[in-house]
Formats: sequence, C-alpha cells, structure tokens
Amino acid sequence: MSAASKTPRHIALDILCRVERGAYLDRLLDAQREHIRGPDGDLLQHLVRGTLTYRARLDHILTPYLKKPLSRQHAKLRNLLRLGVYQLQYLDRVPPYAVVSESVILARHILGEPIAKLVNAVLRGVAEDRRPVVFPDFDSDPVEYLAITTSHPQWLVARWIKRYGVDETRALCEFDNAQPTLTIRPNALRTTSDALREQLALEGIDTEFAASNLLAVSQVGHLFQSRAYCEGLFSVQGAGAAMVVPLLDPQPGEAVLDLCSAPGGKTTAMAERMKNRGFILATDLYPRRLEMLKKNTHRLGVTCIYPLVADARYLAVNRLFDRVLVDVPCSSLGILNHHPDLRWRKCDIHGLAHLQRTLLDSAADYVCPGGVLVYSTCTLEPEENERVVEGFLSDHPGFQITHPYLQLLPHQTGNDGVFAARLKYSV
Repeated sequence: MSAASKTPRHIALDILCRVERGAYLDRLLDAQREHIRGPDGDLLQHLVRGTLTYRARLDHILTPYLKKPLSRQHAKLRNLLRLGVYQLQYLDRVPPYAVVSESVILARHILGEPIAKLVNAVLRGVAEDRRPVVFPDFDSDPVEYLAITTSHPQWLVARWIKRYGVDETRALCEFDNAQPTLTIRPNALRTTSDALREQLALEGIDTEFAASNLLAVSQVGHLFQSRAYCEGLFSVQGAGAAMVVPLLDPQPGEAVLDLCSAPGGKTTAMAERMKNRGFILATDLYPRRLEMLKKNTHRLGVTCIYPLVADARYLAVNRLFDRVLVDVPCSSLGILNHHPDLRWRKCDIHGLAHLQRTLLDSAADYVCPGGVLVYSTCTLEPEENERVVEGFLSDHPGFQITHPYLQLLPHQTGNDGVFAARLKYSV
C-alpha cells in the first residue's frame, strides 16, 4: 500500500515501529510531508509525537490488560495498542468508540482477525474501566514513579534526581512533555521581525515576538508552504540555540569555521550576522545533511557559506580562522520536548564525551592567534559540557574563558537546554 493511500493512523503505526528499530523520528516525518498535509498531517504529527512522549505511561496502563508482557508482543501490535491508548487518554475530540473501531480495522488489515479481536478487547477494557490508574508509590520509589508518570527512562530520572533533586526533576520531565513552541528567525539579509510578522499575518499565520529576536508561531499550518518561507524570509531556530551565535559574535569580512554544521541553523545565522560578507567554511561528515544546508543557503540568499564534506578532526587549516564554532554531536537531552524519540534511544554519554573532547582539541588547532572558539551542545549532562571544557583548558593553556558559561535549563528558562563556552586563543 502506498503512503498516499494509507490513513494517518496507519502511517503513524509504521513510523512508531521504525523508530523502535532505530530510525530518527524527524527524518521519518519529513519524508511524509509531501504525501500527507493539512488536518491529516497535523493528526499524524500529534499521534506519533504524543505516543512517543507518553510511551512508558501508556505501557503501564496497558500491562494489566495483557497476559503476555508488552515487550514480548509483536512490534506492530505493541505500537498499535500504544497508539490506541494514547488516543483514549489524550485526544478528547475523538470518541472512544471511534478510537477502538479504527484500531480494530487497522489490526484486522495488517495483523489478521485473531489479533483484531485482542485489540478490541484490550482497548475496550481501557476505555470502559473507570478506576483510576494505579502508579508506583512515590515515597518508596520516586525514580520509578516519575519514570512512569512523566514517561522518561529510569536511568535518566535517577541521574537527574541525583543532580537536581526530586522537585526539579519532576518539573524538567514535565517540561519535556509539553507541546513545544515553534520559533522562527527573521532573515536579517531580507527582512525584519516587524516586517516578517506583517507578511505572515497577510498569509493567515499568527505570530508573537519572542526572545532573541525570534517570532513564536501559534499554529504551524501552511507555514512551510507560505510565500515568506519560499522567499527565504525566515529560518526555524529555537530561542536557546539562537543565543550561541551572538556568543561567537562573527563580524563582516572575517574567516569563520563551523564544524559539524548541518543542518545549518547556526551557520546561516552567522552569515546573516556577518551581513553576508566574509568566508564561512561549513563542514559536516554526512553529505545528505550538508545538502539540507545547501538548500537553506540558496533559499535564504546566502553566498558566503562554503559547505565541505569532511571529518572535523582532520582539516588542513591550522590557525586560519578568526572564529570557530564546534557545535558537537551530543545526547540531546536538553531538547527532548522537540524530539520525543531521543529519550528512548540508547545513550553512551561517556563515549560522546570522548568524541566531543577530540573535536574540541581539533578545533583548537584551527583558531588563529587572538581568535575565538565556541563549544556548544544541546544537552544538560556535565560530562558533555563543563567537564569537556575544563579538561580542554587544563591541556590548552593558550585558551581562556572570556564569558560565564551559557547554561539553560529548559524548565527554568522556557527554552531548549543549551550549553556553550566562549574561549579566546592568546599566544
């Protein structure tokens, strides 16, 4: 069956199963943009993101209705049940009978009549049970309680409780589950915040002024089919991420290196800040990701960015750049509200920290005397943030911290979790 002929629920099920096998949610949803738009596209986003966000809680609700543990069920059945319970628990506009009926029809189509009967029994049981859900006792096991009620992996909840305490961890997890606000950055080469807001209003898209000269979009709708988007008047960027480039502060005419640059939100922000004058070498290891950057630079009218497929650790450009940004691969634990699938992926924090330190060591060789190096992540974990920088400084006495660390905790600031350190190289 082609994607165009599938219902949003069927596509959602396919995506959930592929995410379980290791695929990235954003890439899967992007691949569907041409096939499913409008209300059906919105429903697909809601179903997939919601089911992934509340997966642990949904599994807990389902457990009493199954003889065999959910983990031992067929992947399609497991995710079909999660999808159904998510709709029963969180989509008030869909009547329970309709949720059960649609789920049974889908089960019958892809898994056969016996499984359809099981789906019917389980979802009807959940829908008709008026008893409150029983969760683990908070006082005796706060880790398990928060892991299930806020739907986060136990290892992460335990880690955050040890660092932040129970109340802060609860607030952080609840923020991760909140619907994120989409913010956009006006293209300073072509427009202003006021002018962009007026243009979008003419196209039926409401916005509000937000931090860091951004606009918050209340309803995405046809934003990415709008004239303003096609004419390159804005880029998508979070308020936290938007604070990193001002910390680097690239100037018109300078030579700038952006390591690990794709998909290019910070790269294009640099070009706009530099008034499209100067030279930005934007490297990334993956050609497909750099293609995204190339498309954005063309749409935005940026001509000073030069993409290069390369390993950031092995560039023959020693001491050539006035400013270097190394926005390293990380665990992304500061942006779980945007990427609900990431909380369920295996995460090797110590392995990432080793890679990050290697990239930072390499970046140090590319900064000219008197130049600036900014190290940034979108994670909250000290091993990937301040400990990487502290270890680097102890081995590179020519670099000094020039500003306090930029550290944003999502539940305290309302922004994405971001860390950045600004270092200056003095011979």
